[in-house]
Amino acid sequence: MEMQRGEDPFNDPVSRLKSMKGIELAGRAGGEWSGSGEGTGELTVPVLGQSFTVAWPEITIEAPESLGSFSLKLLCLLYLTGTDGTPPSGEWIAYRELPNGRFYEPVVKRSVEEPLAAWYGDSADGFAAACGALSGERLEMGDASFAFSLFPKVRLAFVLWTGDDEFPARAQVLFDSSASQHLNAFDLRMGAQEISGRLIRAGGAGR
Repeated sequence: MEMQRGEDPFNDPVSRLKSMKGIELAGRAGGEWSGSGEGTGELTVPVLGQSFTVAWPEITIEAPESLGSFSLKLLCLLYLTGTDGTPPSGEWIAYRELPNGRFYEPVVKRSVEEPLAAWYGDSADGFAAACGALSGERLEMGDASFAFSLFPKVRLAFVLWTGDDEFPARAQVLFDSSASQHLNAFDLRMGAQEISGRLIRAGGAGR
């Protein structure tokens, strides 16, 4: 979601959510609704192994302190307004394969993949520990790889190849092929940056 200077990015998703029924969104988004059938209640949304709560009808959002960043709160609201309920396919694709992904691909390399490779390029074990701390699920790609449920229907994977005398370390972020049914390329990039930044901070001790 690209914004104009001075514009509050929460205004549009909050306005749209006020016209939606939380109980219907719960089914599409993979959340849990508690409250009245339509107007008043709370929608609980799993986010990276924890939960956010969005309250109706005022549309306020509460998040655990460890995940309560501006970006994740905004992404949660954008996910709720944008998801069509398509479940993850289990097929991983590169960022450039997303609709409009090629436009932002250099930014993803610079802000997500290169920092991860620089930080963990000599330590697959350190990368694995950081991913586990963020509720990552181990995959079988590269020297170490883990999948994350940013939201119930939005899955990302991070793959690390450690460096050696012949090849430099490399990292890549992958997306479930259904990801664009829930968030656009710009927002998925923001989600990848949130996770990669947390992985680097999780591995900060002792490095």
